Amino acid sequence: MGHSHAHEGEHGHSHLPGGVGDGTILIAVVVNLALTGAQILGGYVADSTALIADGVHNLSDALALVLAFGARRLARRPASPGMSYGWGRAEVVAAFVNYIALIAISVWLGIEALGRMVEPPQVAGGLVMALAGFALLVDMATAALVWRAAKESVNIRAAFLHNLADAAVSVAVILGGALIWAFGWHLADPVLTLLISGVILWHVGQEIGPVMRMLMLAAPAGVDHAALIGAMAGVEGVAGAHHLHLWQIDERRTALSVHLVMRDGADAVMAVRQAKAMLRRDFGIDHATIEAEREGDACSDAGDGHDGHRH
Repeated sequence: MGHSHAHEGEHGHSHLPGGVGDGTILIAVVVNLALTGAQILGGYVADSTALIADGVHNLSDALALVLAFGARRLARRPASPGMSYGWGRAEVVAAFVNYIALIAISVWLGIEALGRMVEPPQVAGGLVMALAGFALLVDMATAALVWRAAKESVNIRAAFLHNLADAAVSVAVILGGALIWAFGWHLADPVLTLLISGVILWHVGQEIGPVMRMLMLAAPAGVDHAALIGAMAGVEGVAGAHHLHLWQIDERRTALSVHLVMRDGADAVMAVRQAKAMLRRDFGIDHATIEAEREGDACSDAGDGHDGHRH
């Protein structure tokens, strides 16, 4: 009976958050790299695992921003025959890589902290506090630079979370340095490092779910599958709907494909138009590929358990 496609908003659009330029991200990268060198060097001098860990985490911040920057540039590329949806999902992949890196860093921090709890080192608390205080200022400044874009991009939000987590690390390192400097409690360094790793893992757990759903081509969270089928079956001339696939292209675009079973004598072209208008209005789905089939005919698509199925 034919196919109909909607292509609104697919071609020639970057779908990128506004308000933050590439130059801003590059500045944040350079500052974080400089901070990384200062903290790692200071950590060796002060014999502080927490400070070295904070420096390594700052390095991950810089790499996260580099990844976010690259994905942001890649996502601007227009759609092509080989990449018909464009490159917007590059930001989703970048976010996933950033979260995996955070998990790896947190596990490493925890292992190092457990090892140092057995025999706490003699840490130079004053130097630790000074460098961690400087790191906190840089972390907060970097987070402020990308805050606007973080509200609209899962990719930039992952990098933003890196900076917030590292700011928390810096606060804890300052506290540990203060306890060591004031009371000689050297166990504070590994204890706080262990707590920090747990906090970072908790934050990642809260954020990685939606990214995984997009990578797995899952339906957007909160979509009622039965209600969607029922709404399409309620279109004039439609006897039923099946072979429904719904997935997120990226954070801002959702796609759908479905077969509509038409009653005898029904106007398939009009039914498809009405179904698309309903999907756009009621479900926010702008890209829909709809095939119309006659009632009683076998499903035209093989696979997915529909082989030879009659309506």
